Amino acid sequence: MVVTNGFLEPGPLAELLPLLDAANVDLKSMDDDFYRKICKARLGPVLDAIRSMRAAGIHLEITNLLIPGHNDRDDQIGELVEFVAGLGRDVPLHFSAYRPAWKLEAPPTPRSTMQRALGLGRERLDYVYAGNVSLPGGGDTICPGCGRTVVSRDGFAVSNDLGPQGVCPGCGMGLPFRI
Repeated sequence: MVVTNGFLEPGPLAELLPLLDAANVDLKSMDDDFYRKICKARLGPVLDAIRSMRAAGIHLEITNLLIPGHNDRDDQIGELVEFVAGLGRDVPLHFSAYRPAWKLEAPPTPRSTMQRALGLGRERLDYVYAGNVSLPGGGDTICPGCGRTVVSRDGFAVSNDLGPQGVCPGCGMGLPFRI
């Protein structure tokens, strides 16, 4: 398992892929200008790495930090959701609330933004989560087959209703969990 910003050169990425079984990539924005200005990097290599990980069969999850005034408009969130949906409805997407720290001058992400992002994501993706904020149901995993909550999360408290091998006890659908 690797947690990464995804900014990887093709050669080292090719060497890394066979060693990975899972990856969580921080996709900061779908805007190359954002990457150049805020991250001092480029978007293209990040998207290429994400696509390569998915093509290699690695369990992939995407995390996006929503920063007010930078990447939190509905159209920006929608573009990110569309990219992830293009990888597959089953790719988990985590939206994280920004908290001011260090050099970036921006206010904290409002709960309303997190709720909007959660709603936009769940229209196109099966597994969308809200982090760094307490939202009812925002951390829950819901079976896309029957709508049953199979994993409930509230802060650090987790309750698991998954059947053997990650099967939904409500409808028997196999869910993409590593148990």
